[in-house]
Amino acid sequence: MIGSPLVIAEKARARLRAILSGDMDAAGAYAGLDLANLPDAADLVITACEVNALHGTGTLLLRIFPNQASIISLRTHNFYDGDQNFGRVKLCLPLAQSARPEISAWLKWTLAGTKVRRILCLPYTPAEATVALAARDILGVPLCTYIMDDKNVCADGISDSLMGELFDKSSLRLVIGPEMRDAYEKKYGMSFWVMPPVVAESIVKRELTAPPAGMDLRRGVLLGNIWGQRWLDMLRQIFRGAGVTVDWYCNQINPPGLDYDRTELAADGIIQRDPIAEEDLPEILGSYAFAVVPTDTLDGISPPAVRAIAELSLPSRMVTMMATSHIPMLVVGSPATCAASFVERFDLGCTAPYERVAVSAAIENLLSSKRQADIRARAARLSGSFTAAGADEWIWGSLEAGRPITTDYEDMMPKRGVKTPVAQL
Repeated sequence: MIGSPLVIAEKARARLRAILSGDMDAAGAYAGLDLANLPDAADLVITACEVNALHGTGTLLLRIFPNQASIISLRTHNFYDGDQNFGRVKLCLPLAQSARPEISAWLKWTLAGTKVRRILCLPYTPAEATVALAARDILGVPLCTYIMDDKNVCADGISDSLMGELFDKSSLRLVIGPEMRDAYEKKYGMSFWVMPPVVAESIVKRELTAPPAGMDLRRGVLLGNIWGQRWLDMLRQIFRGAGVTVDWYCNQINPPGLDYDRTELAADGIIQRDPIAEEDLPEILGSYAFAVVPTDTLDGISPPAVRAIAELSLPSRMVTMMATSHIPMLVVGSPATCAASFVERFDLGCTAPYERVAVSAAIENLLSSKRQADIRARAARLSGSFTAAGADEWIWGSLEAGRPITTDYEDMMPKRGVKTPVAQL
């Protein structure tokens, strides 16, 4: 959810090479630190990169924490050229690959004079886990770890020893979806709790409204980034000459890690549009009959980091589309992915493999008037359960309690073998 796993991995390797070669040093990184506005009572949020709307993790944090007056945002890398507008104070830790004593010294110097009340860590590389552990040790405050992207169970990235220490010292352990909860509980023998993607209350659409008259039933929408060249290539093969057009609202005008010509892409039935402003999502998404959600085949061919996203991370775009437009969703890929599980759990669409006949049949199914009405009514009833209103208080209150202060998310997305009472939603 942070960005293209392959592109980010290469940037991380380049940064480490710069550190080891001496091209990057602490003295240069300390210059221009944002320390003038440190709050008296602060909440430290540790991320791998800039928090912005170019990736799902950034979008979700911006929704969860609309009031950032107390937040010190500390990132360990720059993946987006320093583009961030999150936190009262915004810090990028120099030499995040360094030993813990050096990181502790930096934290003591940087946070001197400020009372940090609590820590939220979203680990993506070993650096975030190391920084969070150092911060907890020197500050002595509660730590919440929130896993949005797997870098330990299905994909390598953070060692078992480091991740185990982070979990052991966390008063609260959150994960993005039920599949990730089940996988991490099985591996570590600890309790993990679901904190799913949420949507800004201002764009949540609770009341069911009929689709606009004259809606083009042969035109679908694809929202957000595509996490792999292979996914895009297979989508092009499916929709090339299929008589269906898909408007792709990518988070980035020129998404890194993907190679394509926009004219040729359009000829294959996929038209790339400019990113949508959040406040425009309900109106724009509400004009489409169905949404396409590409995911992985889980056949072992895609890179492990890409497969891990599909297998364990609940796509925030799916919750967004459901809560803002009630649109039926077609997941293209393996039925064992998180995306497929989400539509199956709440009966919000269907799943088809990367095969033209199967995809065409699935679209026809979603376009039937009865199926459209059933899915949209169900999504309308469900949408309010995923509001971001009060999400920050829920996280901090749960951290203080050491467990969720309400069980709404767990009740909606219980452990394997327990069915969701969709009819009651």
